[in-house]
Formats: sequence, structure tokens, C-alpha cells
Amino acid sequence: MFDIDKFTGELFTKIIKQLNKPQYKEKLDNEILRPFMCDIYDKLYPYISLIFIMYIINIILIIIILTLIILYNK
Repeated sequence: MFDIDKFTGELFTKIIKQLNKPQYKEKLDNEILRPFMCDIYDKLYPYISLIFIMYIINIILIIIILTLIILYNK
């Protein structure tokens, strides 16, 4: 009888062994991972910069509000 668990276990083991070879690691890195990460970075960069700008504006507003509160309470 055909044991699917044994077959898939052996298949994944062989795939992992192949992917751990240096030439395949380099190919995987250069052709799949780097383009994928660059694409994600390019898509998220505007949102990250917007969040950073909003954070800076919040800090400036907090400082202004605290300064005004301190000045008017004297």
C-alpha cells in the first residue's frame, strides 16, 4: 500500500536538501526573495514615510500644547 505521509516526508526532505545547496540558495535569493522584498518595500514605503511624518507632527503638537498650557497657567 502507498503511504502518503512517508512519501511527502521524503519529498520535503529532498527539496530542503536541494535548497540548502549554495547554487540554489543564491538563485532563490537573487530571483525570488530579493525581488519580492523590493516589491514589498516599494509598496510600503509611502505608508511608512506617512506614518513617520504624522508621528513627528504629533510630537510637535504635543510640545506646543504643553508649552501653551504651562504659559497660560502662570
